[in-house]
Amino acid sequence: MKKVEVDMLSGSITKCLVSMAIPIMVMNVIQMLFSIIDMTVLGNFANDAAVGAVGACGTLVSLFTGLLIGVSTGANVVVAKYLGKGDKNCVERSVGTALLFAIVSGIVMAIIGVSCAEIFLKWTNCPESILDGAVLYFRIYFMGVPIIMLYNFCASILRAAGDTKRPMMFLTMAGIIKIMLTIVFVVAFNMTVDGVAVATIISQGIAAALAFSVLVRSKDKVHCDFKKIRFYSKELKEMLFIGVPAGLQSAMYSFANTIIVATVNKFGPNATTGLSIANQFDGVLYHISCAAALATSPYVAQNIGAGNIDRAKKSVWKSVLITTAFGATFGALSAGFSEQLSSMMSSTPEVIEFSMQKMIIISSTYFVCGINEVIGGALRGMGKPIVPTISTLVFMCLIRFVWVYVIFPFCPQDLTFLYMIWPIGWVLSIITQLIAFFPGMAKLKKKADADKLQSVA
Repeated sequence: MKKVEVDMLSGSITKCLVSMAIPIMVMNVIQMLFSIIDMTVLGNFANDAAVGAVGACGTLVSLFTGLLIGVSTGANVVVAKYLGKGDKNCVERSVGTALLFAIVSGIVMAIIGVSCAEIFLKWTNCPESILDGAVLYFRIYFMGVPIIMLYNFCASILRAAGDTKRPMMFLTMAGIIKIMLTIVFVVAFNMTVDGVAVATIISQGIAAALAFSVLVRSKDKVHCDFKKIRFYSKELKEMLFIGVPAGLQSAMYSFANTIIVATVNKFGPNATTGLSIANQFDGVLYHISCAAALATSPYVAQNIGAGNIDRAKKSVWKSVLITTAFGATFGALSAGFSEQLSSMMSSTPEVIEFSMQKMIIISSTYFVCGINEVIGGALRGMGKPIVPTISTLVFMCLIRFVWVYVIFPFCPQDLTFLYMIWPIGWVLSIITQLIAFFPGMAKLKKKADADKLQSVA
């Protein structure tokens, strides 16, 4: 176990963050690449309508699952804090609470998703020509949400202990199986969106089983004790205090994106498919740009738990540099090769043009989103999750309402102008979060110094 866990409390900060961030980045990017392969298979062996149907579900899936995955962030921070304090009992109680929450909440979300699929998709102005396929994909996907939640919570718990390599390995193995199943279902069995959805659930089930087995077998930092799989009020409250705002932040972000999606859908099926293609590549960039943020939260939480405030603060600026380096580099490549990348999934010129319109604007600026996520992750690690949530509400949600319904009507045919709201919101959010970050760190430093003086006395 020690060989796969990173020591967050000593050694080189940069080396530690990079060793944590790269597996997270690779894991999430590989997952997105598998999704791109899914859509490429559909584009080549089915049709553009199938590609659009899967893509039309993407934002809604993120909206509903993001809330629960956000709570896994709370589990990550709480487990990391108790690891920093060396409180083994609270670590095990936190693990048990998190796993039970994953299963129960996943079942509830599955019931909602399956029963309300068509209603949700119609809210986004999903074109009638792809509605049936989108509803089918949405329902099958949500049947597997409990499995997806279990994997995400297990991976989040492992990351809290500095183990980012095994979640990457599990998801990579599952992804390879997913590709094989997708090809078999779509090419050999002539399935379309249903084949992609079933392949996704099976592969996620494999990843969840592998990650859960590690927690059960582990005797080191994080361990799943079946006797402690229950809701402990203290740990659950702490988890929800950090996780619900993080989940709301993710859900609000996705909800704000549905406003954009609904606007683009009015331009017709080609625009919907083009946006779906662009979202796949933007998703890859998001995970490249924001991997350091996922490493920052447990890093900051562990060091604050151990009283290492200066180390926690330095880690944030190191994460910003890592995010900028990776995000800006790959973002420039994505924008520069947007036409070639879009052509992988469609040969329709209008679809490619709609995809390029979004990729050129968003890809080149996605590293700014990464910086915003790093600061937000640091605030959650500090135990201040409300500020990132409010920032998201104002600059990712409310401002998009104003942009879409008040400002965009002045240029109603220019989607490039519509997409400009993304980087504008990110910059405003960074400024807001920094205003809370500096005094928050100063307060924690003062408290840690006082605790040290009291312990000496």
